[in-house]
Amino acid sequence: MSTTKQDKKDELERKRVQHVLDYHYEKYGARVKVIDKAINVYPHLRERKRQLHWDWVCRDTETNEEIAIEVKRITDERLEVSYNTIRSLFKEIKNDLLNKLPGTFSLHIGISPKNYYLPLGGQQKKQKFKNVLCEAICQTAQTLKLGDNSRGLVSQISGKLPFAWPASFFCALVKSSDEGSMLQLGSSVGGSWSIELKKHELEKFEELVSYANNEQLKLAKEEFNVKETFLVITVEEGLRQTIPETVAMALEQINPDSYSQIDYIYYVSGEVAEIPLPNH
Repeated sequence: MSTTKQDKKDELERKRVQHVLDYHYEKYGARVKVIDKAINVYPHLRERKRQLHWDWVCRDTETNEEIAIEVKRITDERLEVSYNTIRSLFKEIKNDLLNKLPGTFSLHIGISPKNYYLPLGGQQKKQKFKNVLCEAICQTAQTLKLGDNSRGLVSQISGKLPFAWPASFFCALVKSSDEGSMLQLGSSVGGSWSIELKKHELEKFEELVSYANNEQLKLAKEEFNVKETFLVITVEEGLRQTIPETVAMALEQINPDSYSQIDYIYYVSGEVAEIPLPNH
């Protein structure tokens, strides 16, 4: 049986949920195991209006009591599209320059989220951007020596592009080896964001939490008599850096009725952090 894109997505989410449960065990001593997607354990949930259900059925291995977990992914679709466009272009540049450089180089890129929206619409602009940056990399690579400091490329490209180059967006080239002939994307690619969610982001956050609480997890508690409910929150927006405190502050600002059915909230971004429920 072939593995579908959804299968891969579910398996990744399963591992993420188990990561949360392992953290929960270390903190509270309750060993909980992922059983399966709720719609697989309870197939009749597929027939519900709006296919109302929670994500994962889990079980306490000592008491055999059931635990319901809902996962909510917070993202900005426009930000994702723009970020993926930029990353895709840099990968194309990496492939275009393979075996054309005098050694191995790293391209370090810095960008703030507000500048993800480079005006790269249309194939002509994208190709122009690629051509200009490839030329700057090739020219700089000829004179850059191993051990030199990074060489900025912005001055070589900003005046040749069909749009204004954002002040916060930088590109720099570093020579990492005299061997080989390739370009690598450097590890300094990064972005930043305010610790607080903006008004429209906070509204979206409350909408997601409230739906999980008042529809999905409420159903699990009232009709399936689950022992506890977990909400797992992930933020996936390209380079956006969101820390647990961001989620905790957002939770403090929304209506307590939006999380009344939730026993634990966890935030996952590589590492796991428990978000304490506010005391109102």
